[in-house]
Amino acid sequence: MSADKISSILERNAKYAQTHTAPKPLSQGILKAKAMGKKATVIKAAIIRNAGGRTSDALRSLVALDTVGHLGTVVVIHHTDCGMSHTSAAAFDESAKTNHPDIDLKGESLGAIADPDKTIIEDVEFLKSYPSLSQNVNIVGFVLDTATGVVKKADV
Repeated sequence: MSADKISSILERNAKYAQTHTAPKPLSQGILKAKAMGKKATVIKAAIIRNAGGRTSDALRSLVALDTVGHLGTVVVIHHTDCGMSHTSAAAFDESAKTNHPDIDLKGESLGAIADPDKTIIEDVEFLKSYPSLSQNVNIVGFVLDTATGVVKKADV
């Protein structure tokens, strides 16, 4: 990703962060989904969301999207106060097995996100480890501070 694009993202984010308010904690067992209205800003982007934001979960979708139309740039964003950060990896995996004994995770750990500054680097490096992606797609990572609304670029 060019320095100009990164600077543009950070400049727009600094402006946004001036009016940002931290989100309210999720209510136990409630998920709220809200559709975007017609006045929403439209950008050319595909957004892949998953629990923890881990790129290993998103890899299939990234390959599919790049096959259909060249991605150009992949921006990976992790954030502070992730719901996956409120327990240990072992406790999370045990709870998942207890709550969903019929689902075979094939040895996958659902894990916990204790340090988004660390996991963002792991995830960007994971994607960059695939030459067919890293040679044709710009891959960059950011960490969003949910309390301030500020994003910072990961040094990967």
